[in-house]
Amino acid sequence: MALTPETLPRHELVGLHVRVVESTDPSQVGIEGTVVSETTNTIVVETVSGTKRVPKAGRTFEFRLVDEAAADRKVAGTASEPETCGGTSGEDVAYVTVDGDTLLSRPALRSENGVESQWR
Repeated sequence: MALTPETLPRHELVGLHVRVVESTDPSQVGIEGTVVSETTNTIVVETVSGTKRVPKAGRTFEFRLVDEAAADRKVAGTASEPETCGGTSGEDVAYVTVDGDTLLSRPALRSENGVESQWR
């Protein structure tokens, strides 16, 4: 299954650029970097100031997809604003917003269960 804005919640998140856009803990809003690990309940993000472990529950995450995965920018839940989430030049980029509660399981289980995404 290809990584697209529609299928992102069913994929492995490690290696994707992520930003916390909403959180029940205001100090976590704005954390951004590369996902280096994921557990059932948390995402570990490598930021410029070190590694941060962010709970999935009660957070909204924005993931950056590039190249083929970003080809269809008109899908619900995506935007293509380069100023958001550390845009890059010269690449097709889409930003996908996902409710963290949708990600509260391991990627293999999300894929097996065919979890539907909850776009904002």
